[in-house]
Amino acid sequence: MNGGARRSRRLAPRARVVPSAAVSLPLAGKRLLLVIEDPVLAELLAEAAARLGAEAAVAGSGRAALEALARTPLPHAAVLDLPLPDLRSSELLAALRGAGVPLVAVSGVYRGPRAAGEILRAGAADFFEKPFPALAVMARLARLMGEALPGLPEPDDEVTGSIPLGPPAGAGALDDAPFLELTDEDEVRAAGPVEPLAAPLPERPNLTPPPMPLRAPREGGPARRGQLAQAHVPQLLVALHVAQATGALTLSRGPVKKILLVEKGTPVYAASNVAAERFGAVCVRRGLLDAAALAALRQAEPAARTADLLLARGLLTPARQVELVRAQVRAIAWSTFDWREGEYEFQLARPPRGLLSLGISMADLLLEGMVRAATLARLQAELPRALHLAPSPDPAFELYALGLRPAEAHLLSLCDGTKRVEDLVALARLPEREALAFLQALRLMRVLDDVDSVLAGTRRIGFM
Repeated sequence: MNGGARRSRRLAPRARVVPSAAVSLPLAGKRLLLVIEDPVLAELLAEAAARLGAEAAVAGSGRAALEALARTPLPHAAVLDLPLPDLRSSELLAALRGAGVPLVAVSGVYRGPRAAGEILRAGAADFFEKPFPALAVMARLARLMGEALPGLPEPDDEVTGSIPLGPPAGAGALDDAPFLELTDEDEVRAAGPVEPLAAPLPERPNLTPPPMPLRAPREGGPARRGQLAQAHVPQLLVALHVAQATGALTLSRGPVKKILLVEKGTPVYAASNVAAERFGAVCVRRGLLDAAALAALRQAEPAARTADLLLARGLLTPARQVELVRAQVRAIAWSTFDWREGEYEFQLARPPRGLLSLGISMADLLLEGMVRAATLARLQAELPRALHLAPSPDPAFELYALGLRPAEAHLLSLCDGTKRVEDLVALARLPEREALAFLQALRLMRVLDDVDSVLAGTRRIGFM
């Protein structure tokens, strides 16, 4: 099993050790080796291991993993993301087997029972296709190390630090009252538009994929954080999808703070301390009532949620509430896609009870958000005109999950490695900005890879 062509845009892999938090945790004293090229995905698995008390060393390549095996003490178990970027997978599998290190393999390239059987015969104890539940992988590793997990540590109910996000029992949505104790609303009132583009785009086909089979995932995990200059928001969301993570992604830029909740890698809610992005402001903007009427309602019942006030007075229907909250979540998330400064933090935790069922797919959020929010100047700077694009051997999303419009499907069919970005834009049936945004989105979603120029007779297998 060869590694094949790998993408040049990935963040530089870095070795990291996450120390055990407490000796009473079920995997305290255990050492894991995570052989994963994608540093964001590696961090998510490392933090899941740390919550259980294990130490996780991250190797970004097969050679780095072999170097780790040459040192003592040996890891108690390992996770391999296949294929490897620099070695034949069988070479590292044999080395781990020879060292007596049990391992779990994960892959977005190798799929189906035939691939799983081959990987298991090569030495893996178990195999997970991407996307996979991160803590289900941890549970399997625990069994390989002879440890039982009668119950994972219970996550905090508060996913924002000191203020609970959850609504009262039986509520239909998150409270519209301020909950991010950062600054007064007036100080961040002008922070960015809620809807990046005023002109509506054609509706994307509703091709919601069937639910992936999950292997009893559990919620839990410590916070992880970093700089948005190193990991942009779409990259973080792709990693959360692949790891089927459940928790809260907090994004901060100056006084502005936004939170996106995900459950099993799917967006379920978003919140913001920007006044224009609150639910009440969205209702005023959509014409349900005017600002004076909203202020009067709140003054009369200051403890009530805005949605409850509007529902009780017949100004809002449950169906309309879902529609508005869905638009609010998408707009809050999209407004962060262009952030290149600030901080992020992800905390694995259960989402609040009583959230509305919004039906937002991560693929739709990413693809639509890039097309709507990305500026032409940013796209021209980050997507070289001479770059060649081809199908990725390790896509984070299957094509059926993308819900492509006809012009997008046509552009994707042209990405076979023989054409430059400049050529693809010229052949596209889309305006330049939309074509570039679509191509950049698929790069970030790992549907397209950066490749060297190839001849027409030796091109990669295309999409169509």
